[in-house]
Amino acid sequence: MRGLTSPGWPAVARKFAANGIDFCRVAGQFRAFYGTKSPGPFPNRATSIEMKLTSRLTGLLVSLSLFTAASAEETVKFNVPGVSTPASAPATPAKSAPAPAPAATPAAPAAPAVKFTEAQLMEAYGYIFVLQTRIGAQLEAMEFTPANKEAMVRGISLALNGKDLAYDPQQIQTQLQAYLELKQEAFLTKLRMKSLTDNAAFFTKLKENKNVIELPSGLRYEVLKPGTGPAPKLTQMVKIHYTGTLVGGQVFDSSVERGQPIELPMSAATQENPQGTIPGMVEGLQKIGVGGKAKFYIPPSLAYGDSGNQGIPPGAALIFEVEVLEAKDAPKVTATPAAK
Repeated sequence: MRGLTSPGWPAVARKFAANGIDFCRVAGQFRAFYGTKSPGPFPNRATSIEMKLTSRLTGLLVSLSLFTAASAEETVKFNVPGVSTPASAPATPAKSAPAPAPAATPAAPAAPAVKFTEAQLMEAYGYIFVLQTRIGAQLEAMEFTPANKEAMVRGISLALNGKDLAYDPQQIQTQLQAYLELKQEAFLTKLRMKSLTDNAAFFTKLKENKNVIELPSGLRYEVLKPGTGPAPKLTQMVKIHYTGTLVGGQVFDSSVERGQPIELPMSAATQENPQGTIPGMVEGLQKIGVGGKAKFYIPPSLAYGDSGNQGIPPGAALIFEVEVLEAKDAPKVTATPAAK
């Protein structure tokens, strides 16, 4: 048995793993974005995901119990001795003699605990792992066939048992990479087309709102509360509270939920300035004075374009409800003297 110690396999395995992670991360945007949060108006600031390994097993067991309850399609009722609220007794006439206390009903014997085999426990562990990681939903979104999934299971079984695939790692890597790229491109095209359809319907409906102003760039904005101070200027820093949603109403980020406003540079993101702000936000903030509130309706060309972002599909239009809290000059950058 050579396992993954065979020459060439470790590097290829790492390459496949990296591709698979990116592949599934993009697929995860297809449905409910799986709880990921986008970096809001910052195009390239990724959010971190903390892995709580110590609670993973507990989470798996809780997931199993919740899944079982959901499958039964019944309301789960918890009876806690001394805490559950008893049913109210009917009112007793004032002059009636107190009724004798009913005899205590013996408690029903507890049902014997079900004993599962080790094989059943491991089967449940694998099943919950797929549910919790949403691999099944991701594969379905990428339109893998049942035969594709069965072949993947065979590959997983080989890896778990320390066995090799029957192919040369270097030869299969090139073809697998091309196959995954085709799958991913088809998937992204599907997402972009859905976004275009949703955007067209949304902006057509938006024309009915007479309070919305459309600018030549395609940005639309609506003043919810006029500002009392001057509007932020280019090159300044602006402090805002915001909630960002997709046209379908899904919230993808909110400083309001976090209870902490953010500061943004009033400069649009470019390749040379990746930490800038999306262009639609920069343009919109110049229309709202400090102390004001507004809604920005930003087309994808002024947001994340056809690439999308973490939690934001390709070609998605964005809606930001923004409150401008402060605008100030950005700190001057002092040139560092060249080393002698």
